[in-house]
Amino acid sequence: MSSPSEIRPTWADVDLGAFDRNIDAINAGLPRGSRLIAVLKANAYGHGAIELARCCTPDRVAMIATALLEESLALRDAGITLPLLVLGPLNETQIRIAVERAITIGVPGPEELEAAARVARERDVAIHLKLDSGMGRMGVVEGELPRVAEILRGAPRLRVDAIYSHFANADDPRDPFTGEQLARFRTLVETLREAGIDAPQHHIGNSAATMRGIAEGDFVRAGIALFGAAPLAGDSRRLEPLLRWRTEIARLKELPPGHAVGYGTTFHTRRASRIATLPVGYADGYNRGLSNRGEVLVRGRRAPVVGRVSMDLVTIDVTDIPEAALGDEVVLLGKQGNDEVPVEELAAKVDTISYEVFCNIGARVPRVHRRE
Repeated sequence: MSSPSEIRPTWADVDLGAFDRNIDAINAGLPRGSRLIAVLKANAYGHGAIELARCCTPDRVAMIATALLEESLALRDAGITLPLLVLGPLNETQIRIAVERAITIGVPGPEELEAAARVARERDVAIHLKLDSGMGRMGVVEGELPRVAEILRGAPRLRVDAIYSHFANADDPRDPFTGEQLARFRTLVETLREAGIDAPQHHIGNSAATMRGIAEGDFVRAGIALFGAAPLAGDSRRLEPLLRWRTEIARLKELPPGHAVGYGTTFHTRRASRIATLPVGYADGYNRGLSNRGEVLVRGRRAPVVGRVSMDLVTIDVTDIPEAALGDEVVLLGKQGNDEVPVEELAAKVDTISYEVFCNIGARVPRVHRRE
């Protein structure tokens, strides 16, 4: 198999050893009796779900969660035998497929619960039932609980393995809404229990709640923390970043003062300048909003992005790095030498979140999984 450098000098290194250490660090901080659900949806937030799933051993990870059935099926097809949870939503046909492949379904409302009950007329079906504790997106609301209880009482082969919910603002320790959601979740669970419906397990904690130490329940669902991004607003604490996105200088030229660079001529050199061109662009997920704003690392030093980010190319100013040469490694995201471009920096510059930065790194950027 050819190495990425033999095909294209732009790829993303993913450190499997850091992923292992992040799993261990999260597990070390969990309450006694609580276990980790590793959220590997969206191709593990762009890091490579199959490769990371192979690191998830049963002694350290209770389940792997995905958003889509296709994501879980890809893991099964790759030989992953760990319990899988699809957070949904799913239609009746998808539920049947999930059950056939031993995939647990997350049920976010009474309509999907009725579909699961129809499948359960023929075979056992395991579900995690989602309650809406205040986020208003997915999950059973209080007024739907009687209907939910009735459906479950009428479907003896429909087994509720867990009841869960999701926090909306757990990343902000100052926001009281997280506490309100936790109280609401407890109330909804107790209402179901009084109606004769309970589950042996419960979970509500996400990465932010886990890092704050408020992730009560039998499971915590960790996603972004596993990949080394800071899950708490205004808090730089994080685990080890996995992903390092790099490219190389493909063209280096001297331009006189006043020379335009890039589409729209949004940048003009202010002095005699050395401009380097990189074979990467917004088609690879390097956000166009980083035009004239982003910074990259060359020989361990920062170089500004100048001109507009185009589909396949980015231009940077290396005038202040005179030793920069054709073929030099350029780091777009991650560490080089003693400096780092963290994902939070890129996210802040384009007014988004680290999740989106990771997920937007395109499929044409190869992921190279290593144990550093």
